[in-house]
Amino acid sequence: MSGKYNFVKPLKVTFRNFSLYKKEEVTEISEEINNGVYCLAGANGLGKTTFLNAINYALTGIVLEPNKEVLIPDEIIKSNKQYTERYFQGRISASDKDTAEIELLLKINNKFIRIVRAFSNREGLRLFEFYEEQNDKKISLINTNDLSPNELLNLYQETLTNEVGIGKFSYYIFFQLYVLSFDENRRMLFWDERASTSALSIAFNENIEDTERVLELKKKMEEYESYGRNARWQATQIKNEIDKLLETSHQRENNNFKLLEEEYHELISSIENSQKIHNEINIEYDTLLKRQNILNSEILQLKINYKRLFSKYSEPRSSLINNPNLQIAKRNNACFLCNAEGHHVIENIEKKLYSHSTCPVCDTAISNDDIEKQASLMNEIKNIDKQLDSKNRELEELMFESETKKVELDKKYIELDRLKSRLNKFEKENKNLSFNKTGDAPIDTLIEEYKRQFDKFDKSSINYYEKRDKLSPEYKNLQSKVNKGYKETEDIFVPLFKKFAYSFIGLNLNIYSKIKGKNIALIFELKNTARTASHQLSESQRFFLDIALRMALATYLATKKNPATLLIDTPEGSLDIAYENRVGKMFAEFVTEYNQNIIMTANINASQLLVSLAEQCGNKKMKFRRMLDWTELSEIQKEGESLFNQVYDNIEQKLKLKDEQAN
Repeated sequence: MSGKYNFVKPLKVTFRNFSLYKKEEVTEISEEINNGVYCLAGANGLGKTTFLNAINYALTGIVLEPNKEVLIPDEIIKSNKQYTERYFQGRISASDKDTAEIELLLKINNKFIRIVRAFSNREGLRLFEFYEEQNDKKISLINTNDLSPNELLNLYQETLTNEVGIGKFSYYIFFQLYVLSFDENRRMLFWDERASTSALSIAFNENIEDTERVLELKKKMEEYESYGRNARWQATQIKNEIDKLLETSHQRENNNFKLLEEEYHELISSIENSQKIHNEINIEYDTLLKRQNILNSEILQLKINYKRLFSKYSEPRSSLINNPNLQIAKRNNACFLCNAEGHHVIENIEKKLYSHSTCPVCDTAISNDDIEKQASLMNEIKNIDKQLDSKNRELEELMFESETKKVELDKKYIELDRLKSRLNKFEKENKNLSFNKTGDAPIDTLIEEYKRQFDKFDKSSINYYEKRDKLSPEYKNLQSKVNKGYKETEDIFVPLFKKFAYSFIGLNLNIYSKIKGKNIALIFELKNTARTASHQLSESQRFFLDIALRMALATYLATKKNPATLLIDTPEGSLDIAYENRVGKMFAEFVTEYNQNIIMTANINASQLLVSLAEQCGNKKMKFRRMLDWTELSEIQKEGESLFNQVYDNIEQKLKLKDEQAN
């Protein structure tokens, strides 16, 4: 499954009549995108984020709305359409509205795609070309003559989908916007189960039909659940109206009733919260047990290897080991020469047999045709001894941690069980608190009508939930296929993530997939402990480990001839100084060692991230562009222009220095 998709490589981006990027009558900005890192740097407010969003808009026709939950692929366009249409309004003046456009030149499968998209009309293209180049001549691969803007768009989407090999354009939109882009909204793949479910389904399904079906079923199940929830809400609202009417009952005027009602809701809330914490602790405990099993397996394998090597090492000494006198001594637990007794006597004899190259009695050299081989075997045995010692210590620590976690889990279970028992007892003791009638005939008639409405919505809710549950077996089967597909790739994909993550954080991490309800979650382990909630890491750790995950996915899924391009709005402000160099190293590995690409934005400041990146990439793998050439600076920004120039010059020097060292 590695090398599953042919990703597009942006070669050139051109803005025309884009008001935000106008400077001294310049109406066209054209940027050639190099292989490796293309870094657009500038002060705040110059439009760096807009640059990335505009590229994604050109590719997909969509700009994602901030602070919105991650959607399944087929919902993205519908949900973000209006926001996309509004997004560029403040960045393009009224006079430029009709002429403002973006042009992209893309490369995929040694073919070229050229598109022009207006910012005022996301539902059509002004130009679409698909061609090859042979002997410096452009050879068209598709006829676009006399096609309307909408027809050009449909043809572009169909062509791109086929060339990428992703099945549906909506899947491409999802992958481009949610996986290959890390923008200012900081959407996570870790800790967002909706995002991870769609990403894993597209990335690790064996065939596109299963991908389509699993996402289709998920959409239907979520729709039924939404309808059921809405019907339940309607029923609850009606129930509230009934309760209000029942408040006219004299018994409800009793203060004790309100206290009991408050106690009931507190119990329900406590149970829900306790159940959530119990589930999280259970995942953490399962992770520890899984690690124990792995360690036990590793220890067993080491012991098997130890026994095998020891047997080989013992062969030259077999005549001594099998000596009748030694065998008698072992049975009698006594030395066959001096008759000294005790287990330590036999242990000392055997130790001398294995650790010395001479007979322990007469000091004659033991016959051995290959001394070097014996020495090598002994070194291997000693090495395994050290590994066993290390693994056993690790196992002891892990067992202690597991026992501690088990106690924590048991305590939470007891607390949860106690709360449920309290609720059960409460409901039994107060089963007659809800009254069906108030004694007022008109009000009781209205209550009966409300009850009929309640029953209607209650049945509707149950019906929708039943429809959802009928789809569950097929969906779970497809979930298992995705999970299986992921596990079959763990030996390639997980090491990629570990490597990128280690470059950043300097610790050995791990990830694994886990089915949780309708979703497939990516569980993240740090120091053998599952981090089931985002707050368990610092902000910078969350951001850059999520970028490491995207890098691993992109590297794993990209074909050799069609590497991926990540769009990263660098969250450098969240970084500690100590991590700035490490992020530069992680980014550099992605482009130099794995030949992938990054289009990134960064502030011009004293950060070591860009310096580190420049030192490791050089001009061959990095282009550093500052937006001072595009836009007018504000008065405050002009005051700091000399500082910007110093930072820029420093980075340029690092790029040249890398090139000189390479030569």
